[in-house]
Amino acid sequence: MFKKKTSILFVDAKEGENKHIQVPTKLLKHWRKYVLFYNFIILILMGIVAYFVYEKTSESYRLELTKANKVKQMIDVQKIEKSFKSIDENVNKINVFLKKRGLSEMNFENVGGEAYNDIDVTNVDEVAQFYSEYLEKVAEKIKKVPMGKPHIGKITSKFGYRHNPFTGRSSEKHSGIDFKGAYGSRINATADGEVFFAGVRGGYGNCVIIQHKNNIKTLYAHMRKITVKQGQKVSLGDKVGELGNTGRSTGPHLHYEIMMNDEKINPEPFFKL
Repeated sequence: MFKKKTSILFVDAKEGENKHIQVPTKLLKHWRKYVLFYNFIILILMGIVAYFVYEKTSESYRLELTKANKVKQMIDVQKIEKSFKSIDENVNKINVFLKKRGLSEMNFENVGGEAYNDIDVTNVDEVAQFYSEYLEKVAEKIKKVPMGKPHIGKITSKFGYRHNPFTGRSSEKHSGIDFKGAYGSRINATADGEVFFAGVRGGYGNCVIIQHKNNIKTLYAHMRKITVKQGQKVSLGDKVGELGNTGRSTGPHLHYEIMMNDEKINPEPFFKL
């Protein structure tokens, strides 16, 4: 291809050795053209590679965008709004329950109101996370309120005035609710709290008093056996003792009281929302 060649002599002044090479004469004369040609080829190759990378990336982006649009179409925003409103309504019912019983309501910012008007698929996760955390707080607060029954037995005597169970004649004020049950059956704490008293307490016999939040106490009396100690932390549903017939009692039963600010109140409204 390159028949004519030109000799180039490299002289080493220090070591005195000379190097001799032959380079095609055409290459020496037109080296600028060859450099430009090869640079042009490299640029073309780079352009081709960039084009394929762009096409691949664009296709991937289009596929992801298509998937996102399909998901957006599948999500019923109105249904989501309805679900969140339903949650708010239920929380409001809980607040009514707390208010009727003299307890503080649960108030959190950004709940309900105009927030639903701006709901979009893009912030569904954020709204769902908010409600998840909100309901966790609700659950924690409810655990500290004495809700439900401490025993599964039948109610035999309610709060208020009743005939004296010993004479059957004169009336007396009954400060709690009595549950009939099997001797030795389980008695549970109705809320989280700390054992204020555990021991024999006059006519109550074997008795446990638990201190809860909001200056509320619950009392469990006439037990056969006490299974907690004073100062012990208890959780909702923990066993505090066994049903018995100690103290001023006509037979095996549990006497249960709720006290708010040291005033005895009717426990029955706390059995349901």
